[in-house]
Parts: sequence; structure tokens; C-alpha cells
Amino acid sequence: MTRIVSFSESGVDLGALHCAMLAAFSDYVVPLQPDADTFKAALSSRGFDPAASFVAVDDGEVIGFWNVATRNTQRYLIGSGTRIGHRGRGLASRLGMAAIRAAENAGSESFWLEVIKGNESAERLYRKLGFEVTRKLDCYRLDHPSPDPSTCERSDFGTVANAIQTNSTWKPTWQNATETISGSPLTSFLHEKGGAIVGAGGLVHQIAASDPSALADLLAAAATVGSLTLVNVDSADNALCSLVQKLGAHRFIVQSEMRLSLPNVS
Repeated sequence: MTRIVSFSESGVDLGALHCAMLAAFSDYVVPLQPDADTFKAALSSRGFDPAASFVAVDDGEVIGFWNVATRNTQRYLIGSGTRIGHRGRGLASRLGMAAIRAAENAGSESFWLEVIKGNESAERLYRKLGFEVTRKLDCYRLDHPSPDPSTCERSDFGTVANAIQTNSTWKPTWQNATETISGSPLTSFLHEKGGAIVGAGGLVHQIAASDPSALADLLAAAATVGSLTLVNVDSADNALCSLVQKLGAHRFIVQSEMRLSLPNVS
């Protein structure tokens, strides 16, 4: 008999959850097979909440999951999946409804997620559960850009985060939010014209500049490993999207950010 239960009450550990994730994502539209340490680190940085997350357990094995994070009055779906042999039984819907009920009972105001373009079955489920698209997001890979980075200087994360907040016209998604990345080893740069960028190992978490010409220099300064990956760029940011495409970036993923507004049940 399959049980739908919060992770905190399931009796299974993160190792079992990791195995379920690898199995569920083995045929995913984007290859995603992290090792155990990377998986646990990603959960931790995003604010994994065991009481808010739900698993489907059958004969002691995790066969489906909704990994959920909590931050203040918001909840976020870190990732969800069902093992291939157990699909078509409505488990994803049951897991989602359980996670949403738990969020409502906890007084959460909203539930957020992203879904990759091409994952039609997941998007249909999220819409059925009441989620609505709030914006489109682009992900890019960019070879080492050529502009002169000498107009940038390294700075501490707090100073750069404030500069980005001042200059940005959109909020980063959950995985790139200041609260998510603040505990990670980061490289941060300020531009003499007022822009800033923060990232790690070639991954750009946040970038913004009041002068669009500064964006290219900031990208060059951050490309310490020879290439850059920009994840979840708001597609409405025409200046940044146009620039990275002009520099030869490849857009490898398009996502939809979705939100479910939750009723006050207190």
C-alpha cells in the first residue's frame, strides 16, 4: 500500500530520497543525475523543509516526492518526480495536494515553482493544482566574453547584493535569491559605472547595472573558469538577453515561473 506522508514523518532518509530522485529524473528532459553530496547541498541551500515536503512510500521505497522549501510566508517546489514504473497512478497529484494543504495550514501566502518548457505533463498538473505563470525565464551558456574586465573590482557580497538590488528591474528566482546563495562561496564584482555581478564557478546568480554597457564587462570579470552559465534570467530583461545573445550565448533552457496564491485559513 502506498503512503503519502511528509518527509519528516516518513521514516526514510536523504539517501532514499536521493535514489528516488535519480530514478525519477533518469528520463528527464534535461540530464540531472547529481551525486549524493551535490543533491544534499542543493536541498540545504534552497531551504529544504522536511515537514513541508511529501513522499510516496511503497514497501519502504520512495517512489515519488515533492521536495519543498519554506522561507517566511512563501513555499517553493525544489523538485518533484515519480519513479518511471509508478507513473500514471495519480501520485504526483496526491503529493502536490498534500504539500499545498500543508502550506495552507501553516499560513503560507504563496507557493512557487519553475517548470521547463517541454515538460507538458508537469505543467498540466501544476495548472490543475491552481498554479499560474508569472514570467518566462531563460538559461544561457556563454563562452568567455571578450570585453575588458578592468573596469570591475572585487567586492564583498553584502555590498554587491545591495548594488544589484538598487540596479535590478526584476527579482531573482528562489535558487538565485540572496537568502539562498549567501552561505555559499561566491565571487562578487562591482563596476565603476554602478553595476554588479555575483556568482561561483562560472555560474552567474545575479547581475544588474544601471548602464547597460557595464553588463558585458561584468560578465567578462566573472568568467573565471572560461565560460559562464546564467540560470533563470527574466526574459523581459531585453538589455541582458540581447547582450548575451550578441556575445554568442546559447539559450539551452526556457522555463516558466509559476505561483499559487494560498488562502488564509488561520
